[in-house]
Amino acid sequence: MSAPVEGSVFDSTWLALREPVDHASRAHGLSRLAAGALAARATPEVVDLGTGSGSNLRYLSAYLPGKTRWRLIDHDAALLARVAAHAGHALSPHVTTETRDLACELGPAIDGADLITASALLDLVSDAWLDTLCRGAAAQRSAVLFALSVDGRIRLTGRMDADDQALLSALALDQRRDKGLGTALGTAAPAHLINHLAARGYGVTAMPAIWYLDARRSDLAGALLDGWAAAAGAACPAEAHRFDAWAARRTADITAGRSGLEVGHIDVLGLPGRCRTA
Repeated sequence: MSAPVEGSVFDSTWLALREPVDHASRAHGLSRLAAGALAARATPEVVDLGTGSGSNLRYLSAYLPGKTRWRLIDHDAALLARVAAHAGHALSPHVTTETRDLACELGPAIDGADLITASALLDLVSDAWLDTLCRGAAAQRSAVLFALSVDGRIRLTGRMDADDQALLSALALDQRRDKGLGTALGTAAPAHLINHLAARGYGVTAMPAIWYLDARRSDLAGALLDGWAAAAGAACPAEAHRFDAWAARRTADITAGRSGLEVGHIDVLGLPGRCRTA
């Protein structure tokens, strides 16, 4: 992504809002399995793709060995700089950051990794990008852990109306446009990843990771609904005002405790089999 595409750049405030809910929602058992797969390595190397401000590092560090070497990769140097700022001190010598364009530098990015991981990235990528990733992972027998990939399950408690359905239909259109890594797979991405890994002899485990948002997380819910309305309005400009009004109404419902929001995600772990495949 020599020039970042709209929808591939994320505000640090949004990333900070979602981090605690992300961490609580993840399939923790998959992180333990990933850690077990690395246990025999004295200094395992982990590559985190689309690092942002470092949420995945902060989550997985609780599971992985202390001597793990981390390579944090993103196209946004400003977000990568926030990884150290969040810690309040210089990064450990075991943690390095790299500004890379994952549209054309995926091979060098994952080279030598024992574990390739990412959080909330998968829906932005294309099938061709996934094929390249899985082919490279299989060639060097890397484990793969992709967390918090949206799966299309969205439920607003209470009766859903015509505005809800119109918004979700427009949002689905936005999710399938090119976000800089080829035509995005959107909610179909987890199934594509599972198929690519299984075809290369990986043992694959997928588990749900669901956001539950109510009045206690109305800040995150409001930001999410505003983002959905903007994306849906870009996909269907004639309905933009309708979607903005929808977001305001639904946010008010959640803030007042009249409604809640569930957003489905899937975590996928792939562990290489005994046979080397590519």
